[in-house]
Amino acid sequence: MATYSAPNIQQLLARGADKTLMTKARGDALEELLCYLLEALPGVRTRRNSIDFFKSAEIDIAVVNQKVAEWLSTFPNLFLIECKNWDKPVDSATVAAFKSKLDSRSIELGIIVATNGITGNEADRKSAYHIVDMAQAANRRILVITLEQLETIHTTEDFELLLVDRLLTLAATGGSF
Repeated sequence: MATYSAPNIQQLLARGADKTLMTKARGDALEELLCYLLEALPGVRTRRNSIDFFKSAEIDIAVVNQKVAEWLSTFPNLFLIECKNWDKPVDSATVAAFKSKLDSRSIELGIIVATNGITGNEADRKSAYHIVDMAQAANRRILVITLEQLETIHTTEDFELLLVDRLLTLAATGGSF
């Protein structure tokens, strides 16, 4: 278990929350934070801001998992991350667009890091929650991680537990949280 740099995390969180910065700069801070957290995990590498051949879709973060850590064996070799540093919850159209990116690349797992969660009500499974449920029925899993959850991360073990908890909850309940 490694300890993350608290000042580094706080600086990235502060930059992501700074309303004086442009939306892209705030989003970049969130992407940088996720890459920092992921690359501290053994056997995990990331690539940011990849654009497809047709210049029609961007992938915020592509992740390769070499499954060095035993717990990472439950995660696929490749997965994608979409970062949404929005002031409001991420809507169903955006979640559906991310699912489409997973589908077109035959990627089993995607993670949406949504500062303020996703739209709808978890209990009634409407709006963006419905898209997450439909993705699971199509052998795609979309985990949702919020800023509030990221703020609790201090060690690689904290981050591992968060990822595993999100995956187990989704698999066991069919829901995103």
